[in-house]
Amino acid sequence: MDTIRYIDLFCGLGAFHSAFLPDPKFQCVFACDIDKGIQTIYKDNYGMNVHGDIRSINLETFPPFDLLCAGFPCQPFSIAGNGEGFNDREKGNLFYEILKLVDKGHPKMCILENVKNLKTHDNGNTYIKIELELQNRGYLVSSKVLNAADFGSPQARQRIFIVATKHLSFPIPDGTGTINPVTTILDPTVHQTTLNLEKYELVVKKLVEKDIKKPKLLADVIDRQTKKGGRQGERVYDPTHVGITVCASSGGPGAKTGLYKIGSNIRRLTVKESLGMFGFPSNYTFGTTPLEQCLFYLGNSIVVDVVKAFVPRIVAWFSNTLH
Repeated sequence: MDTIRYIDLFCGLGAFHSAFLPDPKFQCVFACDIDKGIQTIYKDNYGMNVHGDIRSINLETFPPFDLLCAGFPCQPFSIAGNGEGFNDREKGNLFYEILKLVDKGHPKMCILENVKNLKTHDNGNTYIKIELELQNRGYLVSSKVLNAADFGSPQARQRIFIVATKHLSFPIPDGTGTINPVTTILDPTVHQTTLNLEKYELVVKKLVEKDIKKPKLLADVIDRQTKKGGRQGERVYDPTHVGITVCASSGGPGAKTGLYKIGSNIRRLTVKESLGMFGFPSNYTFGTTPLEQCLFYLGNSIVVDVVKAFVPRIVAWFSNTLH
């Protein structure tokens, strides 16, 4: 097969697109995302228009495709989200919109990504339902919870990847063996401190964490007036280890990226640095998108570094199915 035509559903910042882009065998024939800001960012970076609501797709005119990629909405299955799963009518049922496209295009392979809690949500019934729906369509289904830190990403981020294939199973990679700490993506030109020590005090943690693949907590950040603190966005971490998960919803002075002690400064990561936490290219552009919105989009993104490890296996899989 000379070309692997893929569709990028709930495309977000385009982690699949970025991972596939260096290989000319991959051709994106369709992308969709309901967020208008994302639509603009995606077009600016990849040069293609993005369809809006997946529920408004015209199946009659939908292009042929070989590979379906979807990081479908995680909030219904997330511990931090509403946890309602398929009972969430707005987002939980969007899995069935994916199935409509599977039924239309009969792709040889589907790659789905979600929060690791998907596997245990509703005592495992949610995952079982997803697996059965794919198996009933003739797919072999494999899944694995992957930690981005095992793939060279400087953040500990665990997500489940579900791969459904026709005729031949797919070996999901375990990792690349490369571990990169936060220091590898830091911008040496940034020197400001973002933590106001007049408002907050630090409670130093004397914890020993020798494994650089795990975040190392240095201190809790406590509000001097309320005496409250210690949540994810109220902690200071060591950048010589991998960082915490960049999160779309966390608050506090370290909202979304966490706080790091960099030299004598304690600060959040910049947008450029946060892009590095996901493996996006240095020339990725957000245009005029406000800073907090950029970090929000990143907090919802798939990690490019992880998808890159799939690429040679996807190419090999499609090649093997031709013989």
